[in-house]
Amino acid sequence: MSQTNNLNTWRGVLVAASLVALAGFSMRASSDEKKNTGVFGTVDFKKLSTDYKQKDQVEGTLKKMQAQFQARLSRRDNMPLLTEEEQKQLDSLYEKDNPTDADKAKIKEIEDKAKAASDEIQKLSQKKDTELTDAEKKRLQDTGQKIKDAQAKFATLKEDLSQQFDRFGTAQQDDLMKNIKAAIAKVAEQKGLSIVFSSDVALYAGTDITPQVVTELNKK
Repeated sequence: MSQTNNLNTWRGVLVAASLVALAGFSMRASSDEKKNTGVFGTVDFKKLSTDYKQKDQVEGTLKKMQAQFQARLSRRDNMPLLTEEEQKQLDSLYEKDNPTDADKAKIKEIEDKAKAASDEIQKLSQKKDTELTDAEKKRLQDTGQKIKDAQAKFATLKEDLSQQFDRFGTAQQDDLMKNIKAAIAKVAEQKGLSIVFSSDVALYAGTDITPQVVTELNKK
């Protein structure tokens, strides 16, 4: 939906971007002065991107969040005559993992209400001005204001959801980066390596510790 383009383009493909950001990364594995400073290692970050299970979990969480946020905006765009309380009720019902029959019935009740209100306004708007009663004119006028208010709330919500999605994604990316660096440091320490390079930077710089780093990451 056009209203959520900013969500769709978050920061590229989440963690793939965070791993690529490490392409030029070199890391001193230990501060131990006795360590042989000539012993180096490499890590293949592309393979980490493929094999790191938590990365896939985070991407799944972000996709689910994005779909939920887009659905919230879509409902408000399609049913502007519902109150914000009713919209939030729909959000809650639709986002349940296992909605009950009662939940589904409530969803239908609210959406039927929205359709009935929309149909009523559509019929009134097709009448000539001379055919409208004072009450009907007021109804159209009030509805016009409701739609304007709904549009303003929509714009605010769109921005709020975008910022919320961005903050969550950035926090998840930072956590993954922290885990990756910690896993590299631990494996390098175990193997007595002084510095670990990305294999994109150094095609060969001693021991490739990628498999061990993947194993360490997937323990969590």
